[in-house]
Amino acid sequence: MSLSDLTRPFLCTSLVEESIEETISTLKTAEYQGAEAFEVHLPLVDYPDEKGLERLRSATNCPIYVTCRRDEFYELLGAENVISLDDRERMNRLVEAIKAGMDGIDMELDTFDRQPGPDSFTQAAIDAYAADQSSDPAEITDDPDAIAAQRDVVNRVHNAGGDVVFSSHTYKHLKSSDAAAIAERMTDRGADLCKIVGVDRTLEEGLETLETHLQLNKMDCAPYSLMAIGAPSRIIRPLAPMFGSAWVFCQPNLIPGGFHDWPLVENAREVLRRIDWRTVHTPHEGQ
Repeated sequence: MSLSDLTRPFLCTSLVEESIEETISTLKTAEYQGAEAFEVHLPLVDYPDEKGLERLRSATNCPIYVTCRRDEFYELLGAENVISLDDRERMNRLVEAIKAGMDGIDMELDTFDRQPGPDSFTQAAIDAYAADQSSDPAEITDDPDAIAAQRDVVNRVHNAGGDVVFSSHTYKHLKSSDAAAIAERMTDRGADLCKIVGVDRTLEEGLETLETHLQLNKMDCAPYSLMAIGAPSRIIRPLAPMFGSAWVFCQPNLIPGGFHDWPLVENAREVLRRIDWRTVHTPHEGQ
């Protein structure tokens, strides 16, 4: 089953282990708990060859998509010896993974024209960037050459049978108009799924993010997941699928230095199972 064919909303686990063996172990644990899709970071598993990717692929029938973030992202995870690649090399690695049997890729909306956010990934730096009225949402480009190169990658992935998740970690609290403009860009460039990440510093901002879901649901955009960095997201993330997000990131357990604002797989599963939300709201179906 492809990523875009999954019944929505679905539960997705991002795997941050640093070996194939550990990745498969965490994948199976999350799958037993209810995860239905998985994200693998190629740099963390040392850019596995076709045989290594086949080991991952054969571990589950659930969709696996791959990503290859810029090297500073992996410093956040405490990874060591990550090879620095330029954007073209990163995208080539992702396309080759699709040819080797992976189901999709995640690529940033500023691929080929980097638009950075805060200087570091500490919470203080993120909060300062979010509060700076002069800073623009990060990871977004409108450069024509970059857009053409992004569309070429999308075509290569689609031709190889994979799906494309466009993502943007903006490091800003997003108003409805901001999120809508991002979803529109992603859809126009060929996204099968849109991942939009803002910042919520207060519960009031968290409520605005839920309200933004309702505006995105009125758009003719690809299925999306709208989420935020910040303590209020502990409440908002499990609820987001009830308001229109196509998936929620969860984890099978908490690890030191990990993303503790993400819900556990079992908890997210039970929230969606035990609340009668489907009689009130139909999730956004997208294009």
